[in-house]
Amino acid sequence: MHTVPSGTGPITDPILVRRPAFPRWWDPIARPHVAIVVRDPTSGMDVRYYLSQKGHGNSNGKEILDVADIDGLEEGTLLEVRYSATKANLYRLELVDGVPCWRWMARCRELPDFNYPAEIRWNGLLEESPFDVNDSLTYEIRTN
Repeated sequence: MHTVPSGTGPITDPILVRRPAFPRWWDPIARPHVAIVVRDPTSGMDVRYYLSQKGHGNSNGKEILDVADIDGLEEGTLLEVRYSATKANLYRLELVDGVPCWRWMARCRELPDFNYPAEIRWNGLLEESPFDVNDSLTYEIRTN
């Protein structure tokens, strides 16, 4: 049985999934998103490259959250799936017997205070993780 801690921090018994669950609907208050997370080597801060955007409305009046295809991402990619201001998950892409799977690395389920930054600082939350995520967070941005 897998242990899922409450609150915020690393997952002590990470779960592998074939594909993370994404938020379905855009909400201007919760501002859900899906993003690749990379650590900036100069500042040490996490940089996000958003793979989602507000889509078009449908017959029920809700606006869909459009998410880009994640099938072509490289092994080691960190993916932030944010459902609301207080709920987010971090996943890392791994190949298991040649099959791409996502390892649930960390979660954020609360705001410590009202001054908490709008973006989660995963590097601080993962310091006590049993899994080494530094290689993934320091993945260099490739430029042509």
